[in-house]
Amino acid sequence: MRKLFAFSALLSLLFLTPQCDVVDQPFKGGTIDTTSSEQRRNVLIEDFTGHRCKNCPKASKEIANLVDAFGDDRIIGLAIHAGPGNFTGTSTDYPTDFTTQEGKAVQNFFGTNFLPVGMVNRENWTASGNGHWSNYANWPTLSAEAMDSTLRIALEASASITSGQLNVSAQGFPQTSLLHDLKIVVLVKESNIVSPQLMPDDTRDPDYVHMNVLRDYVTDTWGTSFGTSPMVPGDTLSGTYTLAWNTDWVQSNAAIVVYVFNPDNYRILQVIEVPVD
Repeated sequence: MRKLFAFSALLSLLFLTPQCDVVDQPFKGGTIDTTSSEQRRNVLIEDFTGHRCKNCPKASKEIANLVDAFGDDRIIGLAIHAGPGNFTGTSTDYPTDFTTQEGKAVQNFFGTNFLPVGMVNRENWTASGNGHWSNYANWPTLSAEAMDSTLRIALEASASITSGQLNVSAQGFPQTSLLHDLKIVVLVKESNIVSPQLMPDDTRDPDYVHMNVLRDYVTDTWGTSFGTSPMVPGDTLSGTYTLAWNTDWVQSNAAIVVYVFNPDNYRILQVIEVPVD
């Protein structure tokens, strides 16, 4: 209990530091060490957000704080612009449409009908109820718990563009016996997008820097088969995935997110992020 109290106190001190609302740090994309013997369980925070949601910059800043604390290889943010139209819709003052049909489908399925709200590795999902939702104030604790849990599968991936086509290769390495099937999701996100955002003080920041914005899914939104039960340590899973590259996306600001989940409960077992070479 004393260790738990000390850890909680440490987290509290870490996130009580003054925060600004604009995420102006450079995008941290880079190849990570995904060697199975070295890899630990990482965290995907699906941040449901909107450019006309005044509290949403606080959630984005929380992700930036977690990345600074634990590293961009352990904490992977994904800003999904989906939810009520008064938060995500466009207007003269907020002209950029960040929404995607895929993002709306994810938001509708998980029932996140208010902003900001998020999911940390989609833990605690059930067919009814909202135990998988969490306020950004809870993300530090939930992320620490997830990172401290057992890694069941390690991942490696690489991504490149050839003749206007994005090519992603992914491999999985079971670390324990897996007695359920696996699905893999591959998606594109982009950072350092300058566009207006409503701020917590009700002002409009015309030069807000949007980070981790969902652009498109390379696989189906709900993934594609990656492994069939049973799987054991020593097995190697692999797949290749392609998408026509949208030239509106800035390649140097883009990254590929790859995650594997249990289709029985949507729980994300592992996630990694790699740059687009």
